[in-house]
Amino acid sequence: MLGPKYVFETKSTRLRRLFLSGAILFTLSVMLIASFIAYIPIYAKMQKSRAADVFFERSPDAIAVFTGDKGRIAHAMKLLKKNPTSKLFISGVYAANSFQTLLNKQVGPTTTEELPTDDMQVDLDYESKNTFENVRETVQYLRANPDLKNVLVISSDYHIMRIKIIISHLMENAEPEFYFDSVPNTYSSWNGTRKLLKEAVKIVRTFVLLKIFREDIVRED
Repeated sequence: MLGPKYVFETKSTRLRRLFLSGAILFTLSVMLIASFIAYIPIYAKMQKSRAADVFFERSPDAIAVFTGDKGRIAHAMKLLKKNPTSKLFISGVYAANSFQTLLNKQVGPTTTEELPTDDMQVDLDYESKNTFENVRETVQYLRANPDLKNVLVISSDYHIMRIKIIISHLMENAEPEFYFDSVPNTYSSWNGTRKLLKEAVKIVRTFVLLKIFREDIVRED
């Protein structure tokens, strides 16, 4: 009878096997991280498409725009031209700015002249200094205005996923319902890629703090 067959692993084959396993694990990890990072602007595009479908024939009750990266205020003004009955909430305004100075700095004169200034309902938030505070102040504004049932949030495309995570943490009720529109960025340059990498880290950090450790606040320096 033949007994059991034993295969003895030498030191060199064991090291080779460990190295190969480590290389495979590292490659898979890099691919997973790269896929997540690439998905961030894709996710924003999906949310933008959903909002376009919802507001195709009706206006949002409120448009909330977060200051920060370029193009956000200008995009909000274009939407406000199409939806003049929507209330506008701008979060994170610098203390020295009024609505008019904000428009002069960030929106072209043509767009500004075409806005229905007499009918606009605009509220400014001067308190927020970061994304968490943007969302918190927006939620407080909506709670103070319970007639606003559907809200269109505007920010940069890389920003949308983290905003949604924070909203889901702060909002206890189904109303108001949030939709998201975004300003697209290009990621062909190092500056754009670096911005996306930094945001990916912030998304993971925010998710861990709010959803796993159940923190009440995310402090951002």
